[in-house]
Amino acid sequence: MFRKVISAAIGFLMCITLCGCDFFAADTVELLSPPALSGDLNPIAQVITESVDGDYTFKYPTRGDYRSAVVREDINGDGLMEAFAFYSTTQNDTVTMNLNYICYLDDSWESVAQQQLVAGGVDKIDFCDLDNDGIEELLVGWEIYGTSEMQLAVYSLADNTLTQRMMKRYNHFTTCDLNEDSKNEILLIDTNPAESVNAAALYGLTGDGVAEISACELDSAAKTVNEPVLAALSSGRPAIYIDEIKGVGAVTEVLFIEKGKLVNPLLAANSKETVATLRAASLATSDINGDGILEIPIQRDVPSVTKSQLSEKLYLTEWCSFNGEQLTPQQTTMIDTNDGYYYIIPSRWIDHIAVLKDTENRVHEIYRYNAEQKMVEESLIYIRAIDKTDWEEDKEEYESMQKITSDQDTVFACRISQSALNEGITLESVRNAFKISQQE
Repeated sequence: MFRKVISAAIGFLMCITLCGCDFFAADTVELLSPPALSGDLNPIAQVITESVDGDYTFKYPTRGDYRSAVVREDINGDGLMEAFAFYSTTQNDTVTMNLNYICYLDDSWESVAQQQLVAGGVDKIDFCDLDNDGIEELLVGWEIYGTSEMQLAVYSLADNTLTQRMMKRYNHFTTCDLNEDSKNEILLIDTNPAESVNAAALYGLTGDGVAEISACELDSAAKTVNEPVLAALSSGRPAIYIDEIKGVGAVTEVLFIEKGKLVNPLLAANSKETVATLRAASLATSDINGDGILEIPIQRDVPSVTKSQLSEKLYLTEWCSFNGEQLTPQQTTMIDTNDGYYYIIPSRWIDHIAVLKDTENRVHEIYRYNAEQKMVEESLIYIRAIDKTDWEEDKEEYESMQKITSDQDTVFACRISQSALNEGITLESVRNAFKISQQE
């Protein structure tokens, strides 16, 4: 995302020829693919066959935007695509991964450079100009053979060669410009749950190779780290949002550059854990209100109404923006993960309601709550998920209820109390506050 913005801001194209490819004018409307490449990989496969002594097997990336065993990219902006083929060969029972750099020269595809290493496959591929020379670097995440470990290799491409600039262990990587210097960096996340050591580091490309710019700790108790998301803080500063699973819950950590250093302000210094964003494991960071800023879900206590011997601790979910210093609630919701919906709680009800959850009957009911006397008062809204066939066949049973919405199998209906009606709650306002999660 940010590298595209940066490229546009630079405002010029470098007139560089790579692999002897002809340079096209800067106002070329679209990238030109050499002939005979569309439809299948046969021309590329023929080049690989000619450059490999024996059999080979194409290897496909398992993550990321590029999922083909042959990836095409115009790395130097000359209007012609270069090709990068990934395949394995076996010799003396040793599996070797091959990276074949292929260009279109003199009306045909030719292999101009290759790299080999002992690995099991390809995890992820990306392209990014890391040194502002007008030529994208190639980033390849290799799956190391016989282990769960992955290694990120960074290759620079010039003079018909692939030069390896970096090889680092990782769990996730992404490219970004966190320090806003109009130069892209690599953010690399490396976790070691067995030793409770998790960290993130920012790397930049120099003439000598890829060097660490800054690093910070991550939650030491996190067992699973999700794909990092490049977005903006509510203050507009670029940041990395990372959802993580720890125990039976989840947290979000937010990384950005402060005074030249990579910081993780939500991490508690003493415990080395993040607790401020703790919530149910099923909830992920999302732009819940459509304002273009990611909100972090945080659990908020709510009194539970119990009508059986089963007592269950309940929470509302507060969706908070983060400006780098504090979390600010933007929306509070009551979430039903079983039936896949959430209901936006009016701000005037916060701290003044209690909730009944009846999983067996697929019911959530909101009651008025007197916080001073700690007493549950009258019902406000009763919400129920009903099988469509039951709704259509048992009209008498549900005649006191009004339909909110429906999906393929379920009707979502409500009953609004007179007290809520007197407050101005209408069927229309309930419908506006009711969201089916799968449709978000």
